[in-house]
Amino acid sequence: MMKRCRRRRGAAMLMVLIAMATAMTLMMGWLASMDNSALVAVNANRAAAARACAQAALELASAVLESESPWQTSHSDGWILQAHPLGEGTVDVRLIDDLTGLPPTDGTTLVRIEATAWSDGMMQQASALATVHLFDDGSRGDLSGYTVFASNQLAISGNTRIRSWVGSGRGTRAMGSMGDVSISGRASRDLRSGDLCLHTPEAVGFGNSEAGNQAPLPTVLGLLGPEAIDLPMADENWTGTDDEASDEDRPGLSVWPWDTLTIGGDLDVAGDLDLYRGAVLRVTEDCTLTIPGNLWMNRDSRIEVAPGASLTVVLAGDADLNKAVIGGPQEDAPRSSTWRQRHITWRNPEQIRLVAPRGANAADWTIDNKSLVQAVIEAPTAHIEVDRSTITGRLVGDSVSLRRGTRLYYDHRSRTGSGVAALTDVVDRLDLMDVREGGLDQFARQDMIDRLNTLLQRPDGTTLAAPTDGWWIARPFPVQTSLTRFGGDIGAWEAAALAAADLEGNP
Repeated sequence: MMKRCRRRRGAAMLMVLIAMATAMTLMMGWLASMDNSALVAVNANRAAAARACAQAALELASAVLESESPWQTSHSDGWILQAHPLGEGTVDVRLIDDLTGLPPTDGTTLVRIEATAWSDGMMQQASALATVHLFDDGSRGDLSGYTVFASNQLAISGNTRIRSWVGSGRGTRAMGSMGDVSISGRASRDLRSGDLCLHTPEAVGFGNSEAGNQAPLPTVLGLLGPEAIDLPMADENWTGTDDEASDEDRPGLSVWPWDTLTIGGDLDVAGDLDLYRGAVLRVTEDCTLTIPGNLWMNRDSRIEVAPGASLTVVLAGDADLNKAVIGGPQEDAPRSSTWRQRHITWRNPEQIRLVAPRGANAADWTIDNKSLVQAVIEAPTAHIEVDRSTITGRLVGDSVSLRRGTRLYYDHRSRTGSGVAALTDVVDRLDLMDVREGGLDQFARQDMIDRLNTLLQRPDGTTLAAPTDGWWIARPFPVQTSLTRFGGDIGAWEAAALAAADLEGNP
């Protein structure tokens, strides 16, 4: 019996010793962790302060974009702030045009903001994507954000495609109409999928959940339409008001089959312009081509604009293009199909304008049978019909019809970002027309409408300049931002804490 008791007392002693050793180990570990926790907490506070500083830098950059400061041009390779004191740290802020990946220019509206902050030796970064709506007194007439705009009727049918020109940037392909809308076929599917966007007055909209991506035109701001487009004035004789004018009085100009006529300056053809089969009218210098009568282009005829030259065609009458080309020289014409991007030698569509003069009579413009037009077409008084043909530019007409496999390629670099399309986008997102529940309250909504109206009506010569005119006080331009990065390398301050602990001899 005595031997058993001694064995038990020996085992109990061993267990006590093990327990004490474990407790001492845990205590030492806790004491060590307390030492490291203080270091980690200090570095965590430093990192939090740097992150807050970076966030504040984003807010400051957004305020600059909202102001009338010349941020698009007054920068150093995109840097607008460097080593700028902010709070308890310093910040660097850089702006990048998100469409080009380069520093901002006069046309920049989609901006990537990159902010780097240092606070007590800790670095943190934050970035955001900002959309700037630079409305001005010319916004109402600017329709550059639309692939197609019709003041009365828009009709799209068949396998018609409205696509972005590859490499021209990103953005919405928007269509607009002040009147009736009829969209079927491929365009209807693209609209429902959100690949296209339609802007119409609220009363014209389809008004159902299957109508696709739509936004109401901001009629709360007054008349919005093609009437304000900057067009040349029509001579009274062009519009038929002179009863004595006749075909004999207007001999016009004809280019005969397979002939070539080269012009190096402005030309008034005095009547109709007729290009017969295979005829070429070659433009070698900047030129305005005035046609008070009609334009007729037969099969394989071309109005060819040399690289570096620009052309404005002012057409008062009808247009009839049958398997014809208006644009730059083309090297790979399709044999039996409509022109597609792989066939087309690229040409900036802004270099060619096909316009109707202000005050012209109603006209019919037909682009048919696999024609190609590389131009901005603006004819507020014309019915424009494009059938089995290709446009690389944009269209504005009284009514527009796109039929049977027509292709419309839109170049996003042509938009100013300050026109009706951008204005409609802001009005829709902020619900300034009160079409959705849970939007802005009536006072905030009215304040924004007044703000936009003031911008649209601002007289010339009132633009403020930085910094002496106090641009930080006037912030008239709506800016929308979405955070894309917030923080930095979390392991950096953890590594700093461990390094500090090693220097002090802590485990």
